[in-house]
Amino acid sequence: MPSRKYARVNDAPLWLRRLDVVKAEMRTVKFPRTAREGFRQCAELSETARRWFWQSLRAGHPGASEQEIERQRRLLLARRCAAQTRQIAKWKRELDRYFRR
Repeated sequence: MPSRKYARVNDAPLWLRRLDVVKAEMRTVKFPRTAREGFRQCAELSETARRWFWQSLRAGHPGASEQEIERQRRLLLARRCAAQTRQIAKWKRELDRYFRR
């Protein structure tokens, strides 16, 4: 009788079977050395994303007033929020399949 909890690979949870893939992906990532550096990188990425978002809105609506661009921004963010809500609901439905047996 095997002494391990999961004697066969098929009995192991999906996340455990894919652990080698995650480890390989993590080796390619350069993490910040300090919390301060990590916070700075996060702020830079957030500011860059915000700037690109505004640029894309202005490019997609040439000649639009600031009020119209703000309206489009709100519409896009509302659509993103709805999509995120659907994704969370889907993830919750699949939680048992991937993490619980």
